[in-house]
Amino acid sequence: MDNISKRLKEFRLKKNIKMPAVAAATGISKENLYKWEKGTKPSDFVQYNKLIEYLDKMESAPDYLLEDGRMNGAGQEQSSQSVLTGIYLSQDEEALPLSEKNATPGSIITIHGKAVLVARRNDSSFIGEVDGLIQVNDSSMEPTYKTGSWIALRKLRYAKTINAGYYYYIVDVNLQGIIRKIRPAAENNSIILVSDNENDYPTMTKKMDEILAFFKIETTVTKQ
Repeated sequence: MDNISKRLKEFRLKKNIKMPAVAAATGISKENLYKWEKGTKPSDFVQYNKLIEYLDKMESAPDYLLEDGRMNGAGQEQSSQSVLTGIYLSQDEEALPLSEKNATPGSIITIHGKAVLVARRNDSSFIGEVDGLIQVNDSSMEPTYKTGSWIALRKLRYAKTINAGYYYYIVDVNLQGIIRKIRPAAENNSIILVSDNENDYPTMTKKMDEILAFFKIETTVTKQ
């Protein structure tokens, strides 16, 4: 039996995880976990093995995931208290709860080689079902979408559902995200992206295979 006391203590300090979160993730009472961390040797080998399995998995978890232990023993994140969510761009996978310490809404990060859009989780029933919210950071679409306002996004699973003349949030293969109005292009497999302020943000044409993801803008939120 390895030094579980030292390992558990170092793990919690490194990941900034509280003991109740470890207890919830492993199914082991926090009273037992506190005893083990203080040096008492576990007498229940089933629970001991559960803790070892948990530590093996969580010690290698990247720091940009939740740092307060909201993961269960199967490695699935529990997002009830997470402010931020990570939306996979080119994969249809479940969103990830993210640590606010290491990510900001609207940024795009890479998790295990996959591009993820960081967004604020939607807790408002008024907004409806969306994947998340990000903040408008330029004046390209003013006055329709003002700088500093928040937009609620829903990822489109199929590009065929895009409607010409509507506004979308688009992320390209260079991991650049922009809001634009879409128009059909004469060239096959291409679209025209138009801003509301063309003097400062000229119209551009992009091939469909240059775009990782399309998001429908469901609504605008002045403050979030």
